[in-house]
Amino acid sequence: MYLFLITALFAFLIISLSLWLACFRHEPKFHATERDFAWVMNLVLTGQADYDQWSSIMHVPVRHDLRLEAVRQRCMDIEEKYYQHRSARLGKPELMFSRQGLKMIEEELNQLREQDSLTA
Repeated sequence: MYLFLITALFAFLIISLSLWLACFRHEPKFHATERDFAWVMNLVLTGQADYDQWSSIMHVPVRHDLRLEAVRQRCMDIEEKYYQHRSARLGKPELMFSRQGLKMIEEELNQLREQDSLTA
């Protein structure tokens, strides 16, 4: 009987300690950077991106950098107007976005690189 009570008390203490430590866990934070935006835009322009890669960067609001949030908003506008609902294939980026959309993404990428080189 005593062995059962000691085991139950020990289990209760371990579970309580685990729950108490879990209270201090912070939510993971994802901060997109200029490098992330440039990476996904470059993949789109070369026909190597799929929609999940694009979406993982462009559909997450950027609250830590207003400049990047503006880029993200413009890219979302491009997606809304020019996305063709097909996956790109290597060398055929126009399957994912129309030619006009690709041109606009390239302009955004060039502006992002220019701004990044000015701040570096």
